[in-house]
Amino acid sequence: MNIAELADRYPHLTFGNLRFGIECGDGWADILHAFLATAEAVTAAGGGTLHLLQIKEKMGGLRIYYRLADTPQRDWIGIDEAYYLAEARSFHVCEHCGRRGLLTYNGMLYATLCAEHAAELESEPVSPGPSMSIVVASALVPYDPHADPFMATRLE
Repeated sequence: MNIAELADRYPHLTFGNLRFGIECGDGWADILHAFLATAEAVTAAGGGTLHLLQIKEKMGGLRIYYRLADTPQRDWIGIDEAYYLAEARSFHVCEHCGRRGLLTYNGMLYATLCAEHAAELESEPVSPGPSMSIVVASALVPYDPHADPFMATRLE
């Protein structure tokens, strides 16, 4: 993922603070685009600015650190909801290829990987996997990847 291309695609977002670039695999590109599209729509409609500070993998999941400026609370709630959804999805999508994945551990690091990439990296599934909650209509609810239409597009 190229920061310049993302900046062109999402002109209402600020990418200048990403000192280290995007520190995760391309398998999470669709998850990141879903988050950025929501943030773009919210900031374009309601004003304010979203400054992206860091996008990375941490402990097997996607982390997007951002700061909002001059954004009304009713608008930043939608961005926060999109963030929690992106993080939850990342624990079910291979960071390398975008297929369905599981949180794995190889004795040194956690990663969310499909079966093929887990075998290549000699990683074993973490059981049970993480139990994530997302924010929907200002309420915390358990994330169910089987009920998420986005996940239906991921190959096994």
